[in-house]
Amino acid sequence: MTDTSDLQAARLRPPRAAWRIRLAPAGALALLGFAAVALAGVLLRPALPIDETRYLAVAWEMWARGDWLVPTKNFELYAHKPPLLFWAMNLTWSLTGVSEIAARLVGPAFALLCLLLTGRLARRLWPERPEIGGAATLALAGMTAFALSGGLTMFDAALAAATVGGMLALWRAVHAGRPRDWMLLGLALALGGLAKGPVILIHLGSALALSPLWSAGRITWRTM
Repeated sequence: MTDTSDLQAARLRPPRAAWRIRLAPAGALALLGFAAVALAGVLLRPALPIDETRYLAVAWEMWARGDWLVPTKNFELYAHKPPLLFWAMNLTWSLTGVSEIAARLVGPAFALLCLLLTGRLARRLWPERPEIGGAATLALAGMTAFALSGGLTMFDAALAAATVGGMLALWRAVHAGRPRDWMLLGLALALGGLAKGPVILIHLGSALALSPLWSAGRITWRTM
């Protein structure tokens, strides 16, 4: 016979299906919420000195010189940061026309890409939990550091997107062994390097180096 306390506990415990229903749209709500907050931030506040104004000036000088390849500031080589952010801003201007708002939306666009990739990675890691993608996206979007830095014209969101995309490519490469997944991992490493330099090797290189510990025997120390 079932104990009365067990029946009461069952009534108080939310059904797993109900949790899944509530979490199913969480990823879409997180994306829309982050996009709305980031857009409001771009429209309602000016570019912040020193960093945002400097990066916008570098991108504008590249556009004015007609040279999208080499970043410059005051017409001298600007080698303090990798060029991916500046390239992305110039590419955006080529589609929308020159606009401060368009350039400042590049950082949040990378952050949105990071949120999308985070949901996909979570679903790969826990396939038995279909609601986990939305929950992971919502958790990341709700982090104060991500919400703040993701709305800025900075390099961090691009680095984060490259890192999560590289983790996803690495997981697929280890489990499926397809050459294209290894190529995508290489692409993520390259984009991360172009976003913020060799620090990407710490984020993705450590996961690759330790893959024999988490790959369930698919990769061994001898085969690396």
